[in-house]
Amino acid sequence: MSPRQSRPSAGHAAVEIPEPEKRRAILHAAVRVFAERGYHGCRIADVAREARVAYGLVYHYFQNKDELLESVFAEQWTILIAALRAIDEGPGSAAEKLTGVCGFIIDVYKTAPSAVRVLMLEVTRTPNALRAGSTPQTFATAVGIVADVIRRGQEGGELRRDLEPVLAAAAVLGALEMTLTGLVMGLVRPAAPPEEEIDRVKEQLAAMVLAGLRAPGARDP
Repeated sequence: MSPRQSRPSAGHAAVEIPEPEKRRAILHAAVRVFAERGYHGCRIADVAREARVAYGLVYHYFQNKDELLESVFAEQWTILIAALRAIDEGPGSAAEKLTGVCGFIIDVYKTAPSAVRVLMLEVTRTPNALRAGSTPQTFATAVGIVADVIRRGQEGGELRRDLEPVLAAAAVLGALEMTLTGLVMGLVRPAAPPEEEIDRVKEQLAAMVLAGLRAPGARDP
């Protein structure tokens, strides 16, 4: 069969959407619906409607709403871990990398607030997501990556040597988590246009993190 014969013409049926794209479209629709209505306030039918797919197609990829939420968590955690590894393996000092970690996580809120809202609020409301999913293991991975950055900064004399790297890394990620929660819940209220305010939050957070970790006499990044 020639290439011409293997493809439908413009007047015939549309090209089938690849399976991964269908699944991704459902996940992204779920993020929007969970963020707007809350996990317990929505149905699979709402997700299907938002994704513009048949109701049964959602069940083709996900057994139930719990699995759909766990898959949303897994996708977002995968993105986070990949970004942390890229920052860790990239150029720059430890202080620059920690600034990059703060910047990336706060920028995620700026570009994808619905995803952050789901992660921040639904994890606490849905304990099964913590027990059945990979969230604890993924958090441990994130702590390990940041701890390695801190450890190398200590070895180079850039960061304080009296701090335990894993504890310091957990504190950094905890500060980021609570800052995101404050943004999601409106506790951190904009005093300027939203994007400018988020940039201000990012800069202040990085400054506070480095103030606690930087060795005496070390230079700013």
